[in-house]
Amino acid sequence: MRFIVLGLVIASFCYSELYAQSIRVSESASTRGHSSDQFLVAGHQVDISERGLDGSADASLSSVSAVSVIFEGNSVQLFGGAGASLNEVTYEAEPGDDSFKLYVEPNGGFIVRENIANFLFYGPDGGIKNTVSNSSQSTEGESVSELAADRMFKTVVLYNPKIISDGVEQSRARVIDERGVATNIFYDSQRAIKDVAVSEDGQFVAVVSVAQGSDDQVSIVDRFGNELGEFTFNQNIEDVTFSPDARFITIRSNSRVGIYSVISGEREGSTSFRNILQYAAYVPEDENIIAVTADRNGEVLSNVEFHAINLAARSIERQEYTGRIGNSDFFDISMERTARNTYTFSGWNKILNVSVRF
Repeated sequence: MRFIVLGLVIASFCYSELYAQSIRVSESASTRGHSSDQFLVAGHQVDISERGLDGSADASLSSVSAVSVIFEGNSVQLFGGAGASLNEVTYEAEPGDDSFKLYVEPNGGFIVRENIANFLFYGPDGGIKNTVSNSSQSTEGESVSELAADRMFKTVVLYNPKIISDGVEQSRARVIDERGVATNIFYDSQRAIKDVAVSEDGQFVAVVSVAQGSDDQVSIVDRFGNELGEFTFNQNIEDVTFSPDARFITIRSNSRVGIYSVISGEREGSTSFRNILQYAAYVPEDENIIAVTADRNGEVLSNVEFHAINLAARSIERQEYTGRIGNSDFFDISMERTARNTYTFSGWNKILNVSVRF
């Protein structure tokens, strides 16, 4: 009888273990030993400080191919994923130009921003393809123009965060094609642009705008400027993320996440967090919100915790990650669904695998 009871206890324990709710976080063996400034990019180990990529405005790195560009002296130097020199292009920056910035494309092309609103588009061969002025020509002034693009640079957006006209902050955004021709996709006479995000396939653009006395707003347009939706958020928006199929957007502040359907405009779900949000995304196939909270000190994340919220089951799971994570402004954090309730995080110094059981 004792053996039968013991067998039942063991069977019950195994059953509870098999069906227990949990989040499991594991480090990829290929990045387990990385220091906080070592990253695995396109199969190459990239040491940010060793590559001379510390100055974010004077350098840029592709998260797709690990190709990098660095401005030094009177030239822009291009390096391959393994760090080998690919090209060097003569460029003389104007002294005191605080608006200077570099952007690199996965194929080795790169873009130079200069003189507040001027953009030089270089091909992989080092020759200039296009020169685009993004100036609004406002006599009352404008802020430095910004650039946003998908990871493959299929769609490049130049935008004016603030244009002062009649004492009011206005803004606009334009898509620039391969010929350097601009298509206006957004304009607001009462609001400034805070951020712009481009969907993974380059077909859709999310424009985050702000105005004193009103909630932050997200406008969704296609790459031709057709309006698809508009959403407001009653907290300061820190990030907007499209789902891979661009049917949903995730809007997050430092403490709250909202999921919205781009097609219907309906809110799919929302949730709040006590700690500071560093990342959040919605996985429609699993109906999961996956979020990461952490404290950030410089380029290091600590007190990291992973959260999974299943909207269908109204179930929440969380799990602490005991290690520290290296972070870099060169990389956007991305999450890939590898199987049901299973995901891989890239963009930190360590590749992390996360599995959820509800």
